[in-house]
Amino acid sequence: MSTLRRVRERAVTELQSLPRRLRRRLGRARVERSELELLSTVGYRVHTRLLVPAGRGPLDAVVLVPGTNDPGSVFEGWSQPVNALELATQGLLVSHYDPAGRGRSWGEEDYGGPEHQDDLDVVIRHLASLPRVRSVGVLSVSLGLASAAGCLAELRPPAAWLLDWEGPCDREIICAGGRIMAPALGHTLEDEVYWRPREAARHVGRLPCAYVRIQSERDHAQPGELRHAQRMIEAASQGSLPSFRLNDHAEGEVPASPRWIPGGRLAANRALMAELRRLTS
Repeated sequence: MSTLRRVRERAVTELQSLPRRLRRRLGRARVERSELELLSTVGYRVHTRLLVPAGRGPLDAVVLVPGTNDPGSVFEGWSQPVNALELATQGLLVSHYDPAGRGRSWGEEDYGGPEHQDDLDVVIRHLASLPRVRSVGVLSVSLGLASAAGCLAELRPPAAWLLDWEGPCDREIICAGGRIMAPALGHTLEDEVYWRPREAARHVGRLPCAYVRIQSERDHAQPGELRHAQRMIEAASQGSLPSFRLNDHAEGEVPASPRWIPGGRLAANRALMAELRRLTS
């Protein structure tokens, strides 16, 4: 990427984040920050951060699941469609964490596989055990969906909902038909043992909670790719989960002509914030 392009993209990100920064500053809740080390099933340390609005009343909690290669600290900046402090100032207890092999957590990179699913399970169960927490939800961005869907369907921690922003649904979409990731990872698309746990479309129908997909008309990772959103909703419609929805469509609808949200981080932020208000009302 050229220096000029990096400067341009940084400037666009800064400009688009201005309304979000202002909303954060106007937020009424005072936020207390803390860090802790949880332990995964195999004994790895999972570095976790909590942002807790001050007060005494019960709180709805949300776990932010990062995408490909990112540690949880990515939610402290403005490159993502949501910012941790932005959410906490709206009255949510927010947790973000470093999946195994990233940031300050132990272990090896797992790209949404069983180890990363176990990390998320540990975080959700810890939040659910806190006295002030009345419910826990999960917001995944991009490939974070692999961790989130697999964790909730297979390990079944006490989560009330999964909010998915533009996550790839299966090995074909994750690897763009084999052009990306697969060669570097050393796993062909025929490697069933590796890919099955990471394919969210296989898990969504068995979620024990509500599922909401937010998808723009121009995907953040693969512009022009919309099949992943359609496949997730179709798979959800064939499953037994409590409810599912795509963007502003009716609950349980599998639209023939989906209404996509506009592209860009600002539109994504608006859609996700509105959905969080609905899910936690």
